[in-house]
Amino acid sequence: MKRVRRGAGVIGILVAAALVLWIPAGFVPGIPGPVDVFGVDGLRTPASFAVGGLVLGAIGFFEP
Repeated sequence: MKRVRRGAGVIGILVAAALVLWIPAGFVPGIPGPVDVFGVDGLRTPASFAVGGLVLGAIGFFEP
């Protein structure tokens, strides 16, 4: 069970890291940023994935 939880934690951190790194990458010409893709009103979608990834990472790396 510990290996499954650790794997879920790694996946969660990778999802959150990808979305966090997308923000500065959007300033590079030719790479659309999250605001360009989702619009200002739609930023809840990538934000919810980032928060979900961080929660999954916290659960995965929790040591009881």
